[in-house]
Amino acid sequence: MGKAAQPPTVLLIEPRADDLERTRMLLGEAGFRVVPVTRFDAAVPLFEVIRPDAVLLAVQAPDYGAVQVARRLRQISRGTVPLLYMVDPHDVGAYQHCLEKGQCVDVVPRSGSGSELAVKLHAQLRLKAAVLRAASGEEEDTALALHDPVTGLYNKPFLLSLLGLEVRRCERYGGSFSVISAEVGGWSAMRKEYGRGMAERLLVYSAVVLGQTVREADAVARVGESQFALMLPGTPAEAVPVMLSRVAARFESARFQVDGRVVRTTLELGAVSFPDTVGTPQQLLSAAQQDMRRTREFRRMAGSMTRLSV
Repeated sequence: MGKAAQPPTVLLIEPRADDLERTRMLLGEAGFRVVPVTRFDAAVPLFEVIRPDAVLLAVQAPDYGAVQVARRLRQISRGTVPLLYMVDPHDVGAYQHCLEKGQCVDVVPRSGSGSELAVKLHAQLRLKAAVLRAASGEEEDTALALHDPVTGLYNKPFLLSLLGLEVRRCERYGGSFSVISAEVGGWSAMRKEYGRGMAERLLVYSAVVLGQTVREADAVARVGESQFALMLPGTPAEAVPVMLSRVAARFESARFQVDGRVVRTTLELGAVSFPDTVGTPQQLLSAAQQDMRRTREFRRMAGSMTRLSV
């Protein structure tokens, strides 16, 4: 539910009248209160008046006006209101534009049954509500420190609390989510060579890169000395490879400098998805870490075989 136990309000910005009406009806049937508008120049004034719980923006060439509007809405809301882009499933250009210029706003199909759209909206709103409740002390055992003191990301106890909430909601209402484990390669060697202070700078740098790569609804936490974990609400197993590729590519293109020279690091990745994998929050996190270790070992074996064949 949205403000004051009312249905959550969604601001829907869709220039195509037929699609506007179809999406409005689908969201209405899913329990949302929808405020529709066809013009992007009306989105900001309307947003400031109604203060919606979430915003949907249709993206299309050639101007991609939705992306500019989304940036302005994020500034106004300071990132507290979930935003989602709607893209035609076969519009590769628009999808790529959202990935590159969309500032990590999530992407959903512009057509279809609407079930994925409703699930992602509910997932984003639930996560936002969980974080707000935890910060105010309403959730048991999460009123203490929520953040890792080095990176500023969520800490492991709070991530496990969020995973527990998401497991219970998916068991009750259906849906899926995924957990990604990530470890910075070469961190121990850097700490040994340059000292802990420089190694922690690498962790902060890695945290920034991860934060710039994931979507607004995703939660990123530091769960070990050089390990991170990501919770992806509303993300089934078949969508994980795209997210893994996106994170790996973003990290590969990043540059960390030490004493004026670029230091190249790697990011080991692994993932599991609920309900394909079930268990306690700690078991889900451990399963993702185990998948990460298997992937790393497989890559090492493949590299050894390549060297032997040469």
